[in-house]
Amino acid sequence: MAILIPDILNHLERVRPLRQSDRFGLMVDFDGTIAPIAPTPDEAEVSRRAAESLRRLAVKLHLVSVISGRSARDVATMVAVDGVVYVGNHGAEYLAGGDLTVATEVVRHREAIRRVLDHLKSAVSAPGLLWDDKQFSASVHFRLVDDPDHVRRLLEAALESAPTVDEVEVFFGKMVLEIVPPAGVHKGYALRRLVREWRLDAAIVLGDDTTDIAALAALRDLRARGEIRGAGVAVLYQDSPEELARVADYGLDGVTQVEVFLEWLDSSVA
Repeated sequence: MAILIPDILNHLERVRPLRQSDRFGLMVDFDGTIAPIAPTPDEAEVSRRAAESLRRLAVKLHLVSVISGRSARDVATMVAVDGVVYVGNHGAEYLAGGDLTVATEVVRHREAIRRVLDHLKSAVSAPGLLWDDKQFSASVHFRLVDDPDHVRRLLEAALESAPTVDEVEVFFGKMVLEIVPPAGVHKGYALRRLVREWRLDAAIVLGDDTTDIAALAALRDLRARGEIRGAGVAVLYQDSPEELARVADYGLDGVTQVEVFLEWLDSSVA
């Protein structure tokens, strides 16, 4: 990570006015933000400190949301905090109060996503590859393979001949290939939808990977338009994409500092 941005823990006085808003929202990513990166998706566990802070904040704040590439029900089960709005599949699903809604824009792309994933399965084989079909998006995890760079090149080559690949969006994150709808339904879409539906006038957004860039960029755009006040926070690792830091206002060093920040936020809200 070559780009340096201010540590938010050293600038709490700048964000203190945000949480005093009546319609303040907190939006956090899951993997790498409130849950340490795990060898496999099933092994990930939410930080207990982070979960406790979210549990208290869900009572105090106008909105607390966890926005993930996982399915909404999956991330809700893993976080297990009532009163949180769980957004899954990068903005395709919304789970609030037990009610699940799906963005209508993504439904028609389900078959195209499945066909790309099936093609990759038939074209690329390596011990440690994990295939995750989440209905409205799909992920190929290659963290556990012996040579991740080689497998990434194989996936890139296989995508060139994948049927319906032009009907979806594909991109790489941290040891993962994401296959998502092309309809602009991503974490930036999710942020805009939450801001609109919850009538937020201030927000803090935390995320650590490629998919979170859209959320931080959307917050920056809304702020520039005068539609909201807010701060975007990049949760940084050695392999974090540089663009994440470019669109963020502040940084935090991994889940441990996220825990500290959430505890401060909790203690500063009446």
